[in-house]
Amino acid sequence: MLERTKPFAAAIWKRFRGYPLFVQLLLIVPVLCAIALTLLVGNMGLALMGTAVAINSVVAGWIGGALILILGKAGIIVAKEHKKKG
Repeated sequence: MLERTKPFAAAIWKRFRGYPLFVQLLLIVPVLCAIALTLLVGNMGLALMGTAVAINSVVAGWIGGALILILGKAGIIVAKEHKKKG
């Protein structure tokens, strides 16, 4: 069975590495943020931090990770424009 999965995994890895760096980060960073939030706080920890309902830490991690990437990319664009201007 492992022999059949190796070419499949290699094809997925090759396709993933073919994407631009930003797209790779967009796929990886939210997952890592979700895992980190789950490990650090957990679902009940999020409920105790002031939210009225228990927020799924995976959802909160994905939202946080996506915001980090989008704001980081926007910051890079603003920095390039500022550098061109000055």
